[in-house]
Amino acid sequence: MKTSQLAKLAGFSTLLLFSAGSMAGDKAMSSFEALDQNKDGQLTATEASQNQELSKQWTEIDQDESGSIDKVEFSAFETTQSQDAMGEQMPSESKKQYSK
Repeated sequence: MKTSQLAKLAGFSTLLLFSAGSMAGDKAMSSFEALDQNKDGQLTATEASQNQELSKQWTEIDQDESGSIDKVEFSAFETTQSQDAMGEQMPSESKKQYSK
């Protein structure tokens, strides 16, 4: 039984390494600094349109309803995106084990 759990852990760790590599490439394209074209520290809807998920979730991300997204709001968005990606990539058997 311990060998089976170790094998699952090793498989999951490998999956995380590969997904982290692909996420790093996506993150470079979606980083706040890359999106903030005028470098004012705020993302407008026009600037955010470069990221489909950011645009789609605009009203949820703009927590203070200022009409722009600041670095704190963007960071919360990135954290949510990372957690969602991890949940989707985790094998279903491992999800059951970790959700208990």
